[in-house]
Amino acid sequence: MGVLTAVGGASAVYGILQAAMASDLKRLLAYSTSENMGLVLIGVGASGLFSAYGNQPLAALALAAALLHVVNHSAFKALLFCAAGSVLRATGLRGLDRLGGLRPRMPVTAGLFALAALGAVALPPGNGFISEWLLLQSLIHGLQVPGVAVAVVLPLSVALIALSAGIAAVFVKALGVGFFARPRSPQAAGAREAPPLMIAGMGLLAAACGALALVPGLLGGGLDRAVSAVGLPGTGAVSGGGVRVRLADISASLSPVWVVAALTVALALAAGLPRLYGRRRRRVNARLWDCGGGAPTPRMACTATSFAEPVQRVFDDVLAPEQDVDVTPVRESAYLVERVRFQRRMPEPSQR
Repeated sequence: MGVLTAVGGASAVYGILQAAMASDLKRLLAYSTSENMGLVLIGVGASGLFSAYGNQPLAALALAAALLHVVNHSAFKALLFCAAGSVLRATGLRGLDRLGGLRPRMPVTAGLFALAALGAVALPPGNGFISEWLLLQSLIHGLQVPGVAVAVVLPLSVALIALSAGIAAVFVKALGVGFFARPRSPQAAGAREAPPLMIAGMGLLAAACGALALVPGLLGGGLDRAVSAVGLPGTGAVSGGGVRVRLADISASLSPVWVVAALTVALALAAGLPRLYGRRRRRVNARLWDCGGGAPTPRMACTATSFAEPVQRVFDDVLAPEQDVDVTPVRESAYLVERVRFQRRMPEPSQR
């Protein structure tokens, strides 16, 4: 089981690293799936490890967290792929470096993509938050279980989950470059919102994500039966009647509804107080100093490739990218550059 947990950790980190490097929207989502399945494997491996050391309640909790994450992932990833399909239908493009400016042109698709992205990065109120929280609870409380394998595997698993969660900010790239930046192509500039039938399908998936995020305890009975089916004690590893999640045999509980309410109040205060304070002061509109450079163009904005460049530098030995820079000088002078062309390719391990 330690090997299974290690494979899951490696899959989680490598998958999210490849997603961070991807500039193709659907490729990014596909590699994100590898990361999430790695998290599921960590939960399954930890469950077997706890069971081998005789701690059945923690084994049940780890397996329940893994199963819940499978359900959560099926909801938010389906919504992400549907939103990506909506973008592809509207623009004919999948490359983030050629998209941009889609939020005002496709506001519903952008909002639904953002909701699903919250689940993918495991931040509240995203539905992926609760299952990763349960997984971390099982791993952290499992540190008390005696055994050499537990003492080695669990801290590494927690570290790998934290690393993958940090790099999962790759969805900031997808949203910022693809939806909030300025259009980088005529196709993106001429995009139109998806038809009502496509929006209705995405709306159903968004409702499922919202329900899983706010009332995950409703699945407690189903998770209990699934855990019992593999021979672990079905004592309600996750319970609470929906609104509040309580963990059996562990002094931990969480209310997703209250978490969302607190975040809503905090965001309202953060947005409202500056506006209220600003109205009391005299505002003067003036043109910003641009150093004589003129108005910025879409070519000056951050691209998906440049966004991922710092991560690539840190994990260069792991990713082993293939890069090529082609500089074309001006014909009259080798000191003046007419064009610079940059290409980067992330080969699969099987292709190296």
